[in-house]
Amino acid sequence: MKIKDLPRAFNVLLLLVSLALNLSIDLSPSGWEGLNDPADYLHQSEISLFSKEFYAPHKTIEFNPRPFTVPLFYKFCGSNPDIIIPFQKCIHSLSVFLLVSALLLFIRNNIVKYLLILAIYLLMSWWNILGWSMILLSESISTSLLFCWIATFLFWFKKRNNIWLIAHLVVLALFSFSRDSWPYIIVSFDLLVGLVFYFFEKRLFKGAVTFFVFSFVLFLIQQASAKTGRRSELPVINSIVVRIMPNKEHRQWFIDKGMPCASQLQKNFAGMDIREVASQEKMFRLYRDSSYQEFFHWVIEKGQATYILFMMTHPAYVILMEETQEQKDRIWAHNLFYTDEPRGYSQWVQSVFPLFNLSAVLLMCAILAAIWRLRKNQIYAIVLCLTLIVLLNAWLCYNVDALEVERHLFTTGIMLQVIGFFSIALIVDSLDLLSLFPTVRKHAK
Repeated sequence: MKIKDLPRAFNVLLLLVSLALNLSIDLSPSGWEGLNDPADYLHQSEISLFSKEFYAPHKTIEFNPRPFTVPLFYKFCGSNPDIIIPFQKCIHSLSVFLLVSALLLFIRNNIVKYLLILAIYLLMSWWNILGWSMILLSESISTSLLFCWIATFLFWFKKRNNIWLIAHLVVLALFSFSRDSWPYIIVSFDLLVGLVFYFFEKRLFKGAVTFFVFSFVLFLIQQASAKTGRRSELPVINSIVVRIMPNKEHRQWFIDKGMPCASQLQKNFAGMDIREVASQEKMFRLYRDSSYQEFFHWVIEKGQATYILFMMTHPAYVILMEETQEQKDRIWAHNLFYTDEPRGYSQWVQSVFPLFNLSAVLLMCAILAAIWRLRKNQIYAIVLCLTLIVLLNAWLCYNVDALEVERHLFTTGIMLQVIGFFSIALIVDSLDLLSLFPTVRKHAK
């Protein structure tokens, strides 16, 4: 075996070791059994693949529809939790292997490759990532597909062939339908890299256009399915109750637009701390409270349009200037109660992460931007684009749904760690001073 192939072999070895360790972790306690969402995913997974209701189901009193990817994976497992959870562990491990394989394509120094491999596998053993594979929620599959989406894009960027283009489109479609927020992020990323390639790498522009058109069509399809399943209703209710009601001026604005039950909502939910589990459970009970039927009907008919109009006319609200620092810190939340306490080998790395904060990542991005100007390699620009969409996703999700911000945005901190490790690897790998200064290299010869 050639020396240059050893890092790839090391990656395979760590895949096998991590997979064995992940599968060995005890499944108890079953933290998902007291949650409402698993029942929705399992119910949808039992609908026939040949039925339109599987892909765009209608909402009922007892069922809240979901995008179809997670139910599709559950269906392949026979809708059996005892099979689904080991399957999620396998998908997690394979997605890490694929991501590491893609990142290694852009590193030349073998020592840096080994360190990057160890860093990413160590990160992926963090319970904040691994723990979600132990429960029946969308987070594990969605995060694994996020890694695969990034990896297949990087493979296409490096290999520049149709095989990886098709592979990326397949993963893109599955990833898009894993959560309703991802289509916005995918379209934004494809637009950003399309602009980069148009100005700096025209040979790849055609592929970027293909990705953008495909992702935009998926965006429209997903919007239609969300409308069919009325999936925007709960986020609108959450945002109004959690963020609008406590503010007198905002509350009056919605009352002036015809929103009913405002005084009742203020009375029953005033002073609520949404970070507490009891407050979240109180919100869940609201969804089935018949005394708010007039409010629910208004949300169905006018809620989403009114909330969008409010955001368009209240920029301070949209850019989170009215939120306290404590509230905004929820964006970086990790190790949430859903996954219970760390188990297995994961408990030994809990004190390591998170290693990078936003300031550290932005500093590394500034360095990468400087290297990009010197080396003209678009991989540095792609890392910058990834960082931008991570921040865009945090901003979008915070504004779209004020409930369970921590759960919706737990990937923010994870992606900062991935970007941080990859950025350091790229920076260290670029420390070839002779190649940066051709005149010096000429004299050195």
